[in-house]
Amino acid sequence: MDTTQIVLLAVIIVLTIFLVVLGFQVFFVLRDLRFTLKRMNRLFNDANELVTEVKKPIEKAGNFFTALTAGAGLVQLLKKGKKNERSTQK
Repeated sequence: MDTTQIVLLAVIIVLTIFLVVLGFQVFFVLRDLRFTLKRMNRLFNDANELVTEVKKPIEKAGNFFTALTAGAGLVQLLKKGKKNERSTQK
C-alpha cells in the first residue's frame, strides 16, 4: 500500500468513528428534548386548567356586579318615574 492510501484510510476510519459518536450524541440530545417537551406540555396543560379554575369565580363575581349595577340603575329609573308621576298629579 502506498503512504497516501494509508493516510486516507486512517482519516476515513477516524472520521467514521467521530460521525458514529456524534450520531449517538444527537440521538440522546433529541431523546432528552422529546422528554423535556412532553414535560413542558404537561406543565402548560396544568397551568391552563389552573387559570380556568381561577377565572370561573372572577367571571361570576363580574357578572354579579354587572347585575347589581343594572338593578341599581333600574331602581333609579323607577324612583324618577314615581317623582314625575307625583309632580304631574299635583
